[in-house]
Amino acid sequence: MLNSGEVPGLFAADDKDRIANDIREWVESTGGNTSKDGCFATFINRVRDNLHIVLTMSPVGEAFRARCRQFPSLINCCIIDWFSNWPAEALLSVSQKFLANTDLGGEAVRGSVAQMCVHIHRSVEDMSTRFYAELRRRYYTTPKSYLDLINLYLQLLQEKREELRLARDRLLDGLKKLNDTNALVTSMKADLARLQPELEAKAAATAELLIKVAADQQEAEKVKSVVAAEEKDVKVMQQQAQVIADEAKADLAEAMPALEAAIDSLKALNKNDIVEIKSFPKPPPLVQMTMEAVCILKQEKPDWDTAKRVLGDTNFMRSLEEFDKDNIPENVIKKLRKYIDDPQYQPDVVAKQSRAAMSLCMWSQAMDVYNRVARVVEPKRQALRAAEDKLVTANKQLQEKQDALGAVIARVQGLQKQLADAQSEQRKLNDQADLTRLRLERAGKLTSGLADEGIRWQATADQLQSQIELLVGDVFLSAACIAYYGAFTGSYREELVRSWVAKCQELAIPVSQSCTLRGTLASPVEVREWVLAGLPTDGTSVDNGILVTRGKRWPLMIDPQGQANNWVKNLEGRNGLRVITLSDGNFLRTLENCIRIGNPCLIEDVGEVLDPALEPVLQRNVFKQGGRLLIRLGDSDVDYDPSFKLYITTKLANPH
Repeated sequence: MLNSGEVPGLFAADDKDRIANDIREWVESTGGNTSKDGCFATFINRVRDNLHIVLTMSPVGEAFRARCRQFPSLINCCIIDWFSNWPAEALLSVSQKFLANTDLGGEAVRGSVAQMCVHIHRSVEDMSTRFYAELRRRYYTTPKSYLDLINLYLQLLQEKREELRLARDRLLDGLKKLNDTNALVTSMKADLARLQPELEAKAAATAELLIKVAADQQEAEKVKSVVAAEEKDVKVMQQQAQVIADEAKADLAEAMPALEAAIDSLKALNKNDIVEIKSFPKPPPLVQMTMEAVCILKQEKPDWDTAKRVLGDTNFMRSLEEFDKDNIPENVIKKLRKYIDDPQYQPDVVAKQSRAAMSLCMWSQAMDVYNRVARVVEPKRQALRAAEDKLVTANKQLQEKQDALGAVIARVQGLQKQLADAQSEQRKLNDQADLTRLRLERAGKLTSGLADEGIRWQATADQLQSQIELLVGDVFLSAACIAYYGAFTGSYREELVRSWVAKCQELAIPVSQSCTLRGTLASPVEVREWVLAGLPTDGTSVDNGILVTRGKRWPLMIDPQGQANNWVKNLEGRNGLRVITLSDGNFLRTLENCIRIGNPCLIEDVGEVLDPALEPVLQRNVFKQGGRLLIRLGDSDVDYDPSFKLYITTKLANPH
């Protein structure tokens, strides 16, 4: 391609025919040879004129020298352009652009950090030259290292700020809770002191109320016993009055039938019956006797003339019906007695002489019977009225006593409710006081136990705040160590860090005086875990552990003694580590499985040349497709698990 622009035998005959047919029209328009060979030659010339080939090669190692010997066209047919190191202006421009939107504490500090990026890159280049001159070991810095420095710095700065702020805020929250507890203790003491007099007053008032309730209950019991006795007496009076009433009613029941029969007979009389009696010029003896008895009852003269006059009264029948039978004089009864005692003076006998006279006879006899019964009933009626009057008076007095008892009971119930409310309130106050004492006791134990811790928390929070303020420089130097430490030995690393710290202080970048990679990015727990897995305890080894775990690129460990190899196996053994070598026939299949399921993978004993198939993995060329993370491995796309880790070790002491 470089010599002639054509690869002989690249196209088959049918491909050449198709190409000739496709380009023939353009050849005719330009006046060229339209034969098959002419069209294909025109196609080759057009490709040669328009095809641009760019070859990029690294001059490091023997590969470039060997290619130049094997392919002279690389020298004869190419325009050679040697790319030199980036100038300081370019490095500064890149760092300023990446740091433009980052909060570093002001424009001055941001500008100083951008200048420091350039200084670190240049200082590492100078140290690499000295490293080769003194130890004959090559170490190369590339723009990739510079970009890694900036990107890693931004990532680590955000992570460490979040971590330290979270730790500081946790301590400050603890201090705030402790101060709140102290304030609460003071408040609870005041509440308890305020509750004590109130409790005493409530207790005294409750005791006084209890005495009053007891006294009122005794009074109520006395009134209740009196009322019960009076209720018993009234019940006896009611029974006695009822007995009297029943006797009077029974006696009256003897006379009432005769009286009612007489009244009914009177009502049965009509005007003709009265005229019949009056028509007698000389009445029969029994009729005469009957009318005389009626005249005696009406306190008239007992003769026939008087009888006819009485009968002639228009209200005669009405006067008999409304006769005052309860107040018949004693002399009238005596006069009537001789008629009543006459054996002939009977209604059925009188009826033989006059039907109308029979009714009057019945009436006169009924009056006699009623009078006789009334004489017996009247004392009983008077006794009944006296008993009823006495009962009314007793009921009235009983009602007054019952009303008084109800008032006493209501007062007692009110006092009992008041007592229950007071006792409930007293219990609540006692419970509140007990709870306050319990809380006060617990809070006292807590505050006394955490008093020293509060001082330590405050000191730690202040220390964390100081660390947060120094993170700009500390994390920057840590990112520089991860990006550039590489194959430098311990002494070279320490010299670089000392120079970087001095430069940061010169540029007024906040940085710790004794800034170290271990102090900034490693935790004691993590370092202890590494040591248990077989990592040596010296500072250089711990720094190497940080480079392996924190770097943005997969680590290549120069391990002629096998220490790193054993450490990785011990560290990742429980995580399903797969160990492969590039000489394994199925190493790509094993690597693919590790990438897919997220297992760590160790490629051990690599040489100076790696399999080109590893390039996507080494460069982390991960892409997203359809919501899936994929990486191209060989000729297929493989699902990429973010948990995947790759470790590479070589036994070459000075690889180049």
